[in-house]
Amino acid sequence: MKWFRILAGVIAVTLLLTITFYYNFPETIYNHSIKNGRNKAGLILKEASALDHKIKYLESKAGGETIVLLHGFSANKDNWLSMAEFTPGYHLIIPDIPGFGESTKSPSSSYDVISQVERLDKFFTAISLKKFFIAGNSMGGNISGIYAITYPAKIKGLVLLNNSGIISPVKSEVMQMFEKGENPLLMKENQDFYRMMGMLFVKEPFFPYPVKRMLAEKAVKSTEFNEKIFKDLIDKPAMFEKQFTKFTMPVLIIWGDKDRILDVSAVTILEKGIKNHSTKILKDCGHVPMMERPEETASYIKKFIEDNK
Repeated sequence: MKWFRILAGVIAVTLLLTITFYYNFPETIYNHSIKNGRNKAGLILKEASALDHKIKYLESKAGGETIVLLHGFSANKDNWLSMAEFTPGYHLIIPDIPGFGESTKSPSSSYDVISQVERLDKFFTAISLKKFFIAGNSMGGNISGIYAITYPAKIKGLVLLNNSGIISPVKSEVMQMFEKGENPLLMKENQDFYRMMGMLFVKEPFFPYPVKRMLAEKAVKSTEFNEKIFKDLIDKPAMFEKQFTKFTMPVLIIWGDKDRILDVSAVTILEKGIKNHSTKILKDCGHVPMMERPEETASYIKKFIEDNK
């Protein structure tokens, strides 16, 4: 029985060390997960300069059609990892939009949509992108749309995923909160982050509790700078409504039907204004379809690209 006691002791110590690591090193666990996700999608971390900013971005090794993917407010480039895994054979460029993630955060700079469009154009020039597809979620969709309007000759096709930049006929839950003076996009404490996660998804992706707590703490630390970016966006809005005729390229609209941030009724405005469009409404999906339904979202984008190469 001595061997049994030794084995039981080894198992107990191993379990204790595992639990200790799990609760005390969530950032290591998270970073390993991100690294694994990037490797699966064949993405490499790079850096380039754009005007007054350094932009960190992910790039795939594949040599097919180029797709630029832009994340939403308070998010980062890794929001696209789940979907990127389902787009093999495409040349992906996924930046941290200036002011977010690992890219430069400058208190003296403006982060309104027009300013971001100009920075991103310098970034695309720096990495030798000349003609490409562009897709954006939420704020990234607004930036993508205005970029396509500003530089139509460079855009082969535009994909809008639950994008901002238009006023929906039905006010979303978050828009109603804005009208009451609340801004759930800015996290003052961990509970604000947990609440926002619940609002973003119909079926929230699993995060181990220590990792979720770590992400919440990071979100809280970013609130002051995010508040500055949000003010820049509100002070200098760039809307689509009066510029629909400038969308000369094909447009794919993707929207989760249970979006609580930007109501799905916005799709009717896009469809009415954009002549050359196709639409995919994802049933029982929230604000970030590329995270909640990555394979399905990727399938629509791939077909759109193949139809419009």
